[in-house]
Amino acid sequence: MNIKSEELQAVIEQERAQGSLSPLWIIVGEEPLLALEAGDALRHAAKDLGYSERVVLAMSSVSDWSPLIDEVSSVSLFDDKKLIELRFLSSGPGIKGAKVLAQFAELVPQIDSTVTVIHLTQTDYSTQKSAWFKALAACGHVILCQPISRAKYPNWIRERLRRQSQTMQEQALSFFAEQTEGNLMAAKQELMKLELLYPGKELTVKEVEDCVMNVSRYSIDDLLEAIAQADVARTTRTVNGMQSEDEPMPFILMRLSSFLRDTLALTVDRQAPVMPSTRALTAQLARRSSSSKIANMLSRCADLDRLAKGLSVQNKDDVWSELKTLCVFLAHSPKRN
Repeated sequence: MNIKSEELQAVIEQERAQGSLSPLWIIVGEEPLLALEAGDALRHAAKDLGYSERVVLAMSSVSDWSPLIDEVSSVSLFDDKKLIELRFLSSGPGIKGAKVLAQFAELVPQIDSTVTVIHLTQTDYSTQKSAWFKALAACGHVILCQPISRAKYPNWIRERLRRQSQTMQEQALSFFAEQTEGNLMAAKQELMKLELLYPGKELTVKEVEDCVMNVSRYSIDDLLEAIAQADVARTTRTVNGMQSEDEPMPFILMRLSSFLRDTLALTVDRQAPVMPSTRALTAQLARRSSSSKIANMLSRCADLDRLAKGLSVQNKDDVWSELKTLCVFLAHSPKRN
C-alpha cells in the first residue's frame, strides 16, 4: 500500500492501537527531511510497542545481502521484538541483492515479531518496475516522501506552525516561503528557532525577517534542482542569492560541471552510471536536452573557470553574469521530441 508522508502518522496510530506494526515499511526518500522524519516516526512507534532490539544494515550493489535473511530468521535470545533498518548505499541492490530481497519478500507474511524499515533514497521508473521492488511493495507499506510543491508549500508551513501553537501573518508567511523554498531542512530549523523566540503567538513580518535574513538561503544544490525543473525564476533568484552570499565560484563550477557531465552521459545512455544523489535531477535535464547542447554548456563552464581564476576569456568579463546566463539557458532548454 502506498502512503503519502503526511498520512503516515495516522496509519501508525491505527496500528499502534492494535498493539503491533506491519512487518515491512519502505521509505522512498526523495525529500530528505520527510524521509528522515518518517524513519523517526516508525522508530519511536516501534520502541513504544516493545521492539527493543534494533539492527541497522547498510547495503550496496556489491554487498553480501545474506545478513538480512539471517536477521529476519533469527530468534532473539531474550525473545525481544526486533526492528531492522536496511539502508541502501547505492541506487539499486545489484543482482545478488535483488534475489535476496525477493526471498525476503516471501518471508514477510510469516514474520510476527520483527519490523523491517527499508530506506531508499530515490526510485526511478526502472526501479519501480523491477521484480524485487514489486515484491516488496506487494507485502509492505511504501511511504512516498515526495518534494512539497510550490502550491502546497504555504500549507505545509501552516501545519508546522500549528503543531507548535503558532501562526504567521500572510505577508510574513509569503516572505518565509520565498526564503526557504526548496530547502525543507532549513525551513524546519528556522521554524524551531521561531518557536523558541516567540512561543505561542502570531508571527509578524519583522519577527520572521529578523530570524531568517542572516541565514544563508541558497546553495549549489538549490541551483541544480531549479535548472533540472526548468524553473527560470528560481534559477535566477538562486544565482543572485549565491552571489550576494559570496559563495565560492570554484566550488559552484566544480559541482555544475560534474552535474552536466552526468547529464551528458544520460543523453547518450539512459542507464549510464552517474551520481546516485543527483540522478533524478540529471535525468530530468537529460530528457529535455540534446547532447550537443550539454557539451556546449560544459565548454562554457571551462571558460568560466578560467575567468574565475583571473584569466582572459574572449567576450566575457563578469563571471557571475556569465554564470547566470548559462544557468538560465539550461533552465530554458526545451523538451526534446
